[in-house]
Amino acid sequence: MENFEYYSPSKIVFGNGKFSKLGEEVAVYGTRALLIEQEGPLEELGVYTKALDCMKEKGVLVFELDGILSNPRLSKIEEGVKIAKKKKIEVIVAVGGGSSIDTAKAIAVGACDQGDIWDFFAGTRKVENGLPVIAVSTISATGAETSCHCVVTNDRDKDRSQWKKWALHDDKVFPKTAIIDPELLTSVPQRLTAAGMADSISHILEGYFDGAQDNPISDYIGEGIIKAILESDRVLKHPDDISARSVIAWAATLAMSGLQDCGRWNAGWPAHWIQHAVGALTDSSHGEGLAVINPAWLEFDNRENPQKYMQFAKNVFGIKRSSKMTDIEYGQSGLQALKDKFKSWGLPTTIEELGVSEEMIPAIVEKVMSNNEDYEFQPERVKAVLESCLKSHKE
Repeated sequence: MENFEYYSPSKIVFGNGKFSKLGEEVAVYGTRALLIEQEGPLEELGVYTKALDCMKEKGVLVFELDGILSNPRLSKIEEGVKIAKKKKIEVIVAVGGGSSIDTAKAIAVGACDQGDIWDFFAGTRKVENGLPVIAVSTISATGAETSCHCVVTNDRDKDRSQWKKWALHDDKVFPKTAIIDPELLTSVPQRLTAAGMADSISHILEGYFDGAQDNPISDYIGEGIIKAILESDRVLKHPDDISARSVIAWAATLAMSGLQDCGRWNAGWPAHWIQHAVGALTDSSHGEGLAVINPAWLEFDNRENPQKYMQFAKNVFGIKRSSKMTDIEYGQSGLQALKDKFKSWGLPTTIEELGVSEEMIPAIVEKVMSNNEDYEFQPERVKAVLESCLKSHKE
């Protein structure tokens, strides 16, 4: 087991009906709030009206920033920063998925700074301060509600091919409080629910397969979270199943909490960085992209070192090894079971379904190689992984 430091300062308020606690949690940090509202059905469902009512009941004056898209954009964040400064906002409130929460985190940082907010994502300046963020999760996916990560798409260039989707990792963007209310999740459609489940599983696997040895505690935690998600996939046919919703909601939060990464190398998140490059060009769903890219990346790794993949096949899927199976074949059997599960959930199986053509691969590889993350990619490996995800290579 590797040495580690673990820090998780976010308060978690979990349970049915806990959304009603929003005003109480916000008022702890101020009486002037900016509410971040994600584009989609939440407005029609009355979620934002309830959020406003909860805060106003506690004497909080609320301003609103709506129209947040998936893959949150820098231009919208800069709009929110201007509002926060002009209105003397004291606390940022996000109600939605990872896009609204990441938008809130970025605005919270920008509101306390006089420079270019993109500097923090480019790594040219360190975050000095940030407004408190209260996050209400309305989809089980990114785990942004308790993480120190914030992912933003820089859309300043008129040429979309020049857009960058980069991440900020800093303790100062941890939300102060995360409200996770399973009742809010029952309206999430099947496709988005499945994409969120794949996202959560990817958060586990990119640490699980990082090569660190002798860490059974973190292994069992990760394997248990994945099994809990797989065993709760009945929610795709029964969206009102509160028990299943509760399980995948807590699993999503734990998967990104860093708990199962303790004692690992934490060398990087290669599938995530590849998906970020794909998402910058196509605006495709993060979870759907990971459902295609992450297993493909791991298949290449299994060919080089199958030991951990054999453990995954046995412990997560309970696959019995036949006497004719090589180590690589047995390791691959677990990854194939995962791919089959994703397919059964209705998730994409090729990057073409994400809007990627073969002609786009060189540009995606270039974006991956030029990002600001520490992970050391080999361009040939990135290209090979992407090509393996093309329909034409599967037929």
